[in-house]
Amino acid sequence: MAKSENLEESIVEALQRKVRQGTQTAKRESLPALDSKDRRVSTRTAKSLTQTCDEAAAEIQETGQTVVNIANTIAAETEALAELLRKHGTAISARVEQFITLSDRVKHKMRDAHDDIDRTSEVTPSLAPQAGHGDEDEQETPV
Repeated sequence: MAKSENLEESIVEALQRKVRQGTQTAKRESLPALDSKDRRVSTRTAKSLTQTCDEAAAEIQETGQTVVNIANTIAAETEALAELLRKHGTAISARVEQFITLSDRVKHKMRDAHDDIDRTSEVTPSLAPQAGHGDEDEQETPV
């Protein structure tokens, strides 16, 4: 806002210098005097020009303020999104760590179970029927 006020002040000063220079040039050229009707037209034209400039300046200020408001809204939304991403990233990281821990536990349990099966199969005989041991003796004794 301070920059726009400084800009407006410098524009006003530049216009005032131009008017002074124009007045001095007009005096040197000795233009014919304006009658009252011409003065009224010039005054109306100057007022109309001033009003148009004021309206344009107000519109420019309003547009600038709208842009600032939109930028502030975008900034607030991006901050909220960034915070949400950090929160979810932390939660996802924790869930991944839990999954890794659980999968390691399952892997160890499976390995232990497999090792138990290997150890027990070497020590005890199989429960599957074996053909060739004792089956021949029983078949020969029909009475």
